[in-house]
Amino acid sequence: MRVGFIGECMSELREAENGLLSQGFAGDTYNSAVYMKRTFPQHDVYYISAVGKDALSDEMVMHAVNEGINPRFIGRHEDKHLGLYRIYTDDTGERSFVYWRSDSAAKSMMQTLDSNDIAAMTAFDMVLFSGISLAIINEEDLSTYFSLLTRLKSAGVKLVFDINHRPSLWKSKDDAKRLYAKAYELADIILPGIEDFNFLYGIDTIDETLKFLSDYTFDEVIIKNGSDAVTVINQQGDISQVPLTPVKNVVDTTSAGDAFNGVYLGARLDDSSQKEAVEKASKSAGFVIQHKGAIVDATAYSLFSKNLTLSLIHISEPT
Repeated sequence: MRVGFIGECMSELREAENGLLSQGFAGDTYNSAVYMKRTFPQHDVYYISAVGKDALSDEMVMHAVNEGINPRFIGRHEDKHLGLYRIYTDDTGERSFVYWRSDSAAKSMMQTLDSNDIAAMTAFDMVLFSGISLAIINEEDLSTYFSLLTRLKSAGVKLVFDINHRPSLWKSKDDAKRLYAKAYELADIILPGIEDFNFLYGIDTIDETLKFLSDYTFDEVIIKNGSDAVTVINQQGDISQVPLTPVKNVVDTTSAGDAFNGVYLGARLDDSSQKEAVEKASKSAGFVIQHKGAIVDATAYSLFSKNLTLSLIHISEPT
């Protein structure tokens, strides 16, 4: 399967030992792309964004290549650069961020894509975009961005939307809700979180969320609610809940939802049921939050992923 992820990858700074900082690369949809490719290497994963022509941008592209992600649709901007952010975590593993992204090339990604790029994207099986990617796109490029999404949908590409709302990126709630409404209309699969809906619409229960979403048509809805059960709805409208096992050793919650998204979608493309996909995705997220930074060490994750696959095969065997 060919899967595209639209968004912004930035340079990540996080605390290391002895007061030093460790530098890596991360961003919500980029993290999802990495975890999908690591867990399901059979899928062809592409990242859709823009970077500069500086050395740090070169490093980011090489990072993607080393992760097995195809950089075909990572454009190069003449004057802009890679964004940067710093992670801070408290004693419970909850994170906060400081950003330096006002001159990020990703904001102008639509200007780096030509007609050949857009035509090639219609061959994707699935594309994920998020509220963050909507927030950062230059206002003058939003119509082109939605035209791209509309063309992909018309070509039969499954569109996946993760709200992942970040208030600091928006001028107002109304601006966010206006663009999110367009995203709901286009999306085939949606991955909302109760926290996002509570902040935006004053909704704080599963029933209220389902009522809100009933105005739209989706193939799948996956509602995340912290450590509580994940609610899933299939194309027929059947609703079920998949319980989660809480993680006790929480080190850094950065990228928990990103890992969930990448692994869930990868599992679904690999013909797993919704329940199996949620189980695998939640275990991946649980592993990620026991490590510092958005993207955990590749060797450690590889071992985890192999063990996870074996455990799920064992569980699925008939008794």
